[in-house]
Amino acid sequence: WPRQGLDIDGEALPLALVGPYLPTQDSGRPWHLDGSIDIDARVRPAGRAWQGHFNVASSEGALRTSPRSRRNVLSYSGLALDAVFDANRIDASLGLGFNGNGRIAARLRTGWDAYAPLEGEVTAATSELTWLELFSPDIVSPTGRLEADVSLSGTRAAPALGGYATLADFAAEIPSLAIAIVDGQARLDAQPDGNARISGSLGTGGEGRLAIDGSLGWRSPGAPLQLHVS
Repeated sequence: WPRQGLDIDGEALPLALVGPYLPTQDSGRPWHLDGSIDIDARVRPAGRAWQGHFNVASSEGALRTSPRSRRNVLSYSGLALDAVFDANRIDASLGLGFNGNGRIAARLRTGWDAYAPLEGEVTAATSELTWLELFSPDIVSPTGRLEADVSLSGTRAAPALGGYATLADFAAEIPSLAIAIVDGQARLDAQPDGNARISGSLGTGGEGRLAIDGSLGWRSPGAPLQLHVS
């Protein structure tokens, strides 16, 4: 690392440069990335910390299964990531449009030390859930609405989460089980003790319905997920 610091200026850098570093699809084929980003960064030593700024901007971008595919698995617009930092503090913010009419916004304020106070929040809303297919090949054509409002507090060494996330009107096909999920509802509520409560229900297209109740431990080393399904 240069003792005098580091300056980065990049304009219209193609996102395709990241493609070789992404894991391949289940078929073994690489993902296709569209779009470009601009980067402006100035970093200087400040004692045991750093000072400067880091800015990333991009008008739009998308992830597709192939160059010829007209369907975006994931897309964004108006990406703006801004961070300002000095020897005592770090302030960062993120904003972007997500998959059409969706939106993600986040902010963070903290320091360099493990005991530095932590303050932040993340809000998200989208009615386009195609990106869920990235997490499981068994989920096909997911639809619904996802909203989240999560707060961050505590310290860097012992962060605490608050807020909620909800999934409404969820539907998807699961060909491997020969079922279709309809009218799915789920909610996650963060609690002060470091756990999150999970509740919800899923319709299966017939008379049957699945009820879900459980918890997720944020602070435990393995973050155990416990679910009861009936």
